[in-house]
Amino acid sequence: MKRSPHLETLQTRKAEPHTSSPELLRALGLKEAVAINIGCVIGSGIFLVPATIAGHLHAMGPIMLVWVVAGLLTFFGALSLAELSSVLPQAGGPYVYLRESYGKVWGFLFSWNDFFINKAGSLAAVAIAFTTYLGYLVPAIGQSPPFYQPGWTVFGHPFTFGWSQLIAILAIALVTIINVRGVQFGGMVMNVFTSAKVAALIFLILAVFLSGKGSTANMLPWWPESWSSEMTAAFGLAMISALWAYDGWIDVTLTAGETKNPTRNVPLALIISVAAIISLYLLANIAYALIIPINDMPNSSRIAADVADLAIGPIGATIVVAGIMCSTFGTLNGMALSGPRSIWATGHDRVFAPALGKVHSRFRSPHVAIITIGIWGALLTLSGTYDQLTAYVVFGSWVFYAMTAVGVIVLRKKMPGAPRPYKAWGYPYATLLFAGIAAWFVCNTLVEDPRDALIGIGLLILGLPFYYYWTRGAKVN
Repeated sequence: MKRSPHLETLQTRKAEPHTSSPELLRALGLKEAVAINIGCVIGSGIFLVPATIAGHLHAMGPIMLVWVVAGLLTFFGALSLAELSSVLPQAGGPYVYLRESYGKVWGFLFSWNDFFINKAGSLAAVAIAFTTYLGYLVPAIGQSPPFYQPGWTVFGHPFTFGWSQLIAILAIALVTIINVRGVQFGGMVMNVFTSAKVAALIFLILAVFLSGKGSTANMLPWWPESWSSEMTAAFGLAMISALWAYDGWIDVTLTAGETKNPTRNVPLALIISVAAIISLYLLANIAYALIIPINDMPNSSRIAADVADLAIGPIGATIVVAGIMCSTFGTLNGMALSGPRSIWATGHDRVFAPALGKVHSRFRSPHVAIITIGIWGALLTLSGTYDQLTAYVVFGSWVFYAMTAVGVIVLRKKMPGAPRPYKAWGYPYATLLFAGIAAWFVCNTLVEDPRDALIGIGLLILGLPFYYYWTRGAKVN
């Protein structure tokens, strides 16, 4: 079997001070790595999508089940990626794992999807969520007519520019500037906002439990009278929202090239952060259901704020909303910190525009990749609702998450002698379970939401001409 040049230099890279990318600065410790992962996951989802999930399932049992299934799926995925990150501790995360498992084209397609759909779409969705909650404090933001709405549609949604879009774009611009200034500064900001968002979520949960205003009667019905094929389809659609709320769990792997002792710290950060997030999400859903009846949840556009208002009054709700805004801004910062690393790796490997692989001479950040994703994310805020943007993100992401997990099995065969400081727990059963459920989820989305799924597939295929153009140019050079 012909060995990949990346595999041949793996041991050499591990001996170098800057493992895979000497141009980048290894400045992130375990604390920062955990903060990045928690900060990238806990953003807007847990404060908005429980209402969407209740609209699909209409019973507390299936609602909790979808959060448990999505959480366990995420945890099994984290166990698999923890092994991959210990074997290949390089900047780019899944781009590197897919490249070594299946070939350069699959690594490129992951980064293409990560750039055009996942990270840029996530930036747009979370920025819109930021303005949604800002509208609670400043109602005029949501009530003012758009500045400009020419009547165009993109994927069936109107092109709109108003206060909400302007504020979302400014928020994206700010986190772009922060992260161009370097990973140390971005990591420091991440620590502050992750602490604020976790504190806000814990404050809300405790406020509900201690207020005495909750009722278990609000959780009824607990289970539907029968579980039909329609219920299975609804469960799959609810999974889109739950998995969106968990999305970002791989982001710490993208910064492995800038993490100290990555073979230890990246796997630990994955496991610690995902376990903490699952616990917080389950407690938050119980708190919501104690205050707002299941059948009323779908009518709430800001469910966390509504719960806080009912449990502790307007002042408490204002405090919670301020915490949620810190949460969404912190997630924006985390996405701007970690997201550009995979598209940077494609430029660095010259399978995409080489300019994307540049590193700032002063700040030692992948500044071109950061700015490029920031611009595309800002443009995406102009079209599509929050739920629409998340649907595009989740479908494309989970195709590659399934492939990446199977990469654990592939690389154990291709690289049997490679050092594995961490080995995936439950291998190969947990890995295959993760990949199997992820495949079912992707297929269910294709059947139940074909338009959005096909749009995602089309955008993915669109990357192939660019890949062949740049790789052909590299061969000529």
